[in-house]
Amino acid sequence: MADRSLERKFSIPLDNDNSIDLRIGEPALRAEGLSFSTWTSSFVLASLLHKLDVDLSNPTEIPVLELGAGTGLVGLTAAILWRTSAVLTDLSPFVPGLANNIALNAALISAPSHVDCGSLDWAQPGSLTFQDGKTIAAKSNVILAADTIYSEEHPALLSNAILQWLAPDQKSRVILTYPLRVAYLDQLRELWQLLEDGGLEAISEGKEQASTDVWDDECLCEWSVWRWKKDAAST
Repeated sequence: MADRSLERKFSIPLDNDNSIDLRIGEPALRAEGLSFSTWTSSFVLASLLHKLDVDLSNPTEIPVLELGAGTGLVGLTAAILWRTSAVLTDLSPFVPGLANNIALNAALISAPSHVDCGSLDWAQPGSLTFQDGKTIAAKSNVILAADTIYSEEHPALLSNAILQWLAPDQKSRVILTYPLRVAYLDQLRELWQLLEDGGLEAISEGKEQASTDVWDDECLCEWSVWRWKKDAAST
């Protein structure tokens, strides 16, 4: 189990009047030069989810899949808010931290909500590996990703993973949020182009400004919601 010594609390809206407090541990885990931390765009996306429409009336084996989940704030929020099952994925060294955060919020995750975690290699996205070693290849109704573009390789890798896992249904959705860091604007444009070339289209987008008093990362974030183009979805 990951060290619980560093823990933060995030108040996330469920609607215009109600919110929940999620406990997020941030132990000293590292993978590929990254720390196990909650970044601005994760908080922004988690706080936006109650405003976005998703259709989970015909759930797949993994209704909600979070890619590059980090500490899992977004995926946990989705499972609780939408009362569904979610799988949070990231690099394998971060999986114990994700499992710890699922456990920290167990009291908020009541049936039919369920949250699991595992690793998913974007370079070989055919299957994901759960913490217990079981592997699965499936499709998801909703894919979530926050702050997942921070290298030149990521647009191709992320788009490939999204296209692999998104269920071929017009009701399926991809919800992305990313900080508008000047250094990676070209990569964000490339991601959009690759998703469009892969058969997806953006149906809504916007910008959110996080508080600079709370966050020391880039606080201006852009979000977008995607679906399959009509001629690309099978149903």
